[in-house]
Amino acid sequence: MKRNILKISLVSLLTSSLYAGEIQTGQGTFELTGGFIGLNQTIQADITTYSMVEQHAPLFGSDSWFYKYNFTWYDSEKMVQTQSSINSYTDGFFQDPTLLTTPSIDYRLQGLDLNLVVGKDFYHTNENNYIGGGIMLGISIPWIDSGKNSDNDDSTSDITMNNMQNSKTEILTYKIGPSITGRMSLNDLFTLYGSGTYAYQTGTFKNDYTNSDLTVNGIFQEYDFGIRFQPVSSDHKFGWITISPRLYVTVGYRYTSWDLNDVNIDVTGANTTFTETDFNMNSSITYFGLGYSF
Repeated sequence: MKRNILKISLVSLLTSSLYAGEIQTGQGTFELTGGFIGLNQTIQADITTYSMVEQHAPLFGSDSWFYKYNFTWYDSEKMVQTQSSINSYTDGFFQDPTLLTTPSIDYRLQGLDLNLVVGKDFYHTNENNYIGGGIMLGISIPWIDSGKNSDNDDSTSDITMNNMQNSKTEILTYKIGPSITGRMSLNDLFTLYGSGTYAYQTGTFKNDYTNSDLTVNGIFQEYDFGIRFQPVSSDHKFGWITISPRLYVTVGYRYTSWDLNDVNIDVTGANTTFTETDFNMNSSITYFGLGYSF
């Protein structure tokens, strides 16, 4: 399923990028909280992103209908969860929980986030001055590699968890929700732009070590703003064909957040029963982009 999605996305991306597109690279911070055993505090690490973006393009030549997309690859550095204590619950009634100490665990996130918006401008004077809204359809395909940290003190963590193996948690979510976008010209060379998305998401968590398979629901949010510098902009008519080459660079900031409810994954493999928690991962990046169109 995931391979088919990736193939379709790649073909669509290559087709659309023949006449327009923007390549972005970003650096920033990635944070992870909840969902995994013992992950009660936020952990974070540096993250690098690579994106193929179309901010706003006419849909079938329309002056008011548009489409936009953002395909992003995420690759974080290692995040370290320190040793922590949790309450483990037995299956019996009216029994007090057992206090356990989980080992220090390493996490690393990689994966794809694919978002497509189709909408209509309700204010539009030209390609650099508009405000529009639409519906975002998206899919997120990240995975999180985890394993016991090499500096873990086995003498203090629970013995049933110290034999944990490296594992991978695959996350797959489908998203739908409203999105708004806009651009405002400052002069002939510079424009400001921004967009925001708030969407419902549903999907699955699968861990290969524990054979866990959870169905999850939650909220996806993304907010993006920046400045665009366009030094090349012209129009050339060749009979009934008009070619409008554009070359531009962008500098911007993007915040992306995935919130999912009631997740509990014991990556230690000890089959520990612990309270479900809300899972959150988010990234805050500054990016640089280079774009073109014809």
